[in-house]
Amino acid sequence: MKRFFTTVTLILAMALNFASAEPIKLLSYNIKGHGMTSSRLDDIAAVINAQNPDIVALQEVDNRTYIGIKHDYLSELAEATGMHSEFFALVGTYYGIGLLSKTAPISVQKKSFDPSDTSKDKEARGFIIAEFDKFYFLCTHYSLNADDRDTATAWAINFARQSDKTVFIAGDFNAQPTYRAMVTFKNNGFTILNPTSQYTFPAEGPTSCIDMIISYCGEDSQEYSVEQTGVVTSVSGLTMSDVSDHLPVYVTIEEVRSNSVEGIKNTEEIKFVRAENGFSFENLKALSNVDIYSLGGTLLASQTADNGTTILFPERCRKGIYVVNINNGYQNSTFKYILNH
Repeated sequence: MKRFFTTVTLILAMALNFASAEPIKLLSYNIKGHGMTSSRLDDIAAVINAQNPDIVALQEVDNRTYIGIKHDYLSELAEATGMHSEFFALVGTYYGIGLLSKTAPISVQKKSFDPSDTSKDKEARGFIIAEFDKFYFLCTHYSLNADDRDTATAWAINFARQSDKTVFIAGDFNAQPTYRAMVTFKNNGFTILNPTSQYTFPAEGPTSCIDMIISYCGEDSQEYSVEQTGVVTSVSGLTMSDVSDHLPVYVTIEEVRSNSVEGIKNTEEIKFVRAENGFSFENLKALSNVDIYSLGGTLLASQTADNGTTILFPERCRKGIYVVNINNGYQNSTFKYILNH
């Protein structure tokens, strides 16, 4: 009988080890806090509640006082969504970034950066750094100035490299995926998790993707796969451009379980599949960012890809050798491609 219970206990332990954890939904939303009203706050809460996220990064949170009436809009939004809140004032004591989460973080830190002397963007910028069980979630709103974005990016890369947990950064980066700050992230092991071909700004007739959720996974950190991602373009009964000038972006992630009881990670290599005028990949462990460079290092194209996604060279590319880099936070490989036309 004792042996029977020992065997059952072992089987249960193994089952728990391989059981999938609940998916986690991350959301980033620039809510255009200037000129906030109670009715628009209700609409923002409705947008968030329709997505049912676990953690939300908010930008342009404005808690200023009007005509002697003090508003703490973030606390009101937290109450309307049933979530915990953290506020980081970066302009005075009233304007900055915010964080909502279903579960209170283990710890919260804050990091700010003053604008450079030559910057025309005079707002301070920064991060809310929320620690959860197996990852860090950072909320940010980047500067309009490229040099100031570089300063924040360098700090974030250093933080992620020193972390013993996976790092997610969500926010309005004020930069498109091909801009210097985002290329620097990608060149240092970060992955853009949302499809950058789906635009987030402006909310009415969007023309660019500047709101993103990115991640970095160190060697000993918990790995996550992207199960679903996209941009919220509609909510029943609302006109999204009336709620904010940005559209929210979301990513649903799940823990990647190990292939053995000892927890050894899957190190299967990416398979590069050549095709006429293009290529695809196999053995990808997550939605991946693909960059095509000239042999001289000029970035020619950037897009996201999954297993089997066919990627074609831009029409302007002519016969020659090109460099293809693919990175998903867990795998990072570079291939050469000879284009023959």
